[in-house]
Amino acid sequence: MNHIVVIGFMGSGKTRVGKRLSSDLGLTFVDVDKVIVRKMNMSVKEIFQRFGEPYYRALETMTVKALIEDKEKKVISLGAGLPVQEQNEKYIKQLGTVVYLKGSAETFRKRLEGNNNPLLEGDNQEEKIKKLLKQRDPIYHKFADIEVVTGVKPFEELIKEIESKLP
Repeated sequence: MNHIVVIGFMGSGKTRVGKRLSSDLGLTFVDVDKVIVRKMNMSVKEIFQRFGEPYYRALETMTVKALIEDKEKKVISLGAGLPVQEQNEKYIKQLGTVVYLKGSAETFRKRLEGNNNPLLEGDNQEEKIKKLLKQRDPIYHKFADIEVVTGVKPFEELIKEIESKLP
C-alpha cells in the first residue's frame, strides 16, 4: 500500500503533521498509538505499567500489519519506538512513503516538558532524550524517503516542504 507514514522522536510533531497532511490531501489520518489506546481502553502509560513494553511493542506490530492490508490510502503516524523494533523493519517500508520529522534534543526537551512518557520518567529527562535520540536517529534516517527538520521553521513552511517532496 502507498500510505504516507510519519515517523520521528517523541515530540517531533507526528500527530500534528499527520493530521494536517491528511486534511490537505483528503486522506484519513491514523495514529497507531491512539488505535492501541482505543483498542485496549487504557493509556500508553497504563499498558506499559500493566503489561510491560514488549507487550505494547507487539500491539504496535499487529496494528501496522493490519494497516498494510488496508486498501484505502491513509496518513499514518507511527509511535516513536515502533521503527526501533527489529520485527517492524519489513513492515514499515511496505506501508508506503516514510516522512521523518528530524529534530534536535533541545527542541524535543522543550516540547516534552511535563510529558508523562514512561521512557522519560525520573530524573535527568534531558540526558534520557539525548541518549534515546542518539540511538533512534540513525534508525529513523534509514527508513526515511523524505526527511525534514522540525522546530526550526514555521509549521506552514514545514507542511509545504513535505507536500512538495511527496510522490
